[in-house]
Amino acid sequence: MTARPAPFPFPTGLRRAAAAVHCGVSAGHFDRMVKEGVMPAPRDLLGVKTWLRQELDEALFSLPTIGDEGGGNTCDEAFGL
Repeated sequence: MTARPAPFPFPTGLRRAAAAVHCGVSAGHFDRMVKEGVMPAPRDLLGVKTWLRQELDEALFSLPTIGDEGGGNTCDEAFGL
């Protein structure tokens, strides 16, 4: 009997529903974010739309934090820099 490898728990490529879950939003909201350029466009994996986990993570990390107005660093202000 040949043992089957365990499925990889964190695939590199994600289909639409999994990509939306990865980003913590509904599929409809994810579609809007892709359309508005907030999230990357999918890759074409032989006719299957696939989002790369790393590109999704990069897009998420580039989003501003709540209350971030693009101003100075509050730590800098505390030290008078």
